Amino acid sequence: MRKIGTISICEAISHATDFISEDVLEKATQMTFAHDGLRDSLTHLAAPPYFYENLRRELITADRNKSRLTLIRFQIFAEPDSVDPPSESSSQGSQSRSRDSLYEVAILSFAEFLKSVTRAEDLCARLGQLEFTLMLKGAREIGDHLSQRVVTGWKMDSFSCKSALVTAQRGESSLEILNRLDNQELRGTPKR
Repeated sequence: MRKIGTISICEAISHATDFISEDVLEKATQMTFAHDGLRDSLTHLAAPPYFYENLRRELITADRNKSRLTLIRFQIFAEPDSVDPPSESSSQGSQSRSRDSLYEVAILSFAEFLKSVTRAEDLCARLGQLEFTLMLKGAREIGDHLSQRVVTGWKMDSFSCKSALVTAQRGESSLEILNRLDNQELRGTPKR
């Protein structure tokens, strides 16, 4: 397969829909939400299994070294009345593919921004379609500062970002900290 440059496979395919059958188009769209166990195929951030294994190890290391570990969950949202939610299936026609491509651009834009503001030692993963989690080796204050920088710094028309964060407690399992993170209210700044 030839590389298409910096555009995603789905963007390239959306420009060639007259020549491609619906079956091939559906398979290509599904491929962008897959991972190989290590990296997400769309963003090249950590895949869920890799993130969960590293979280387990880092919690053990943080306990042993009495160091701090903070998790930050970012979620991107389409602004109300601006973009319909992404479709579950690409068989709904070219309007659906166009909307899905807009979401892919937002996901890629956010992933690239996240990579640019994080340190190499911090692990960022795409754990949901529009959800990203960052494992930060540091105290909550550092996490608060980084979270605010991401929420206010990432700009894309029709989309916004919110975040939540938690700091690991001594003896806490990966499931316990992820459940606490999921229960945190997402915070963000309104678009102007």
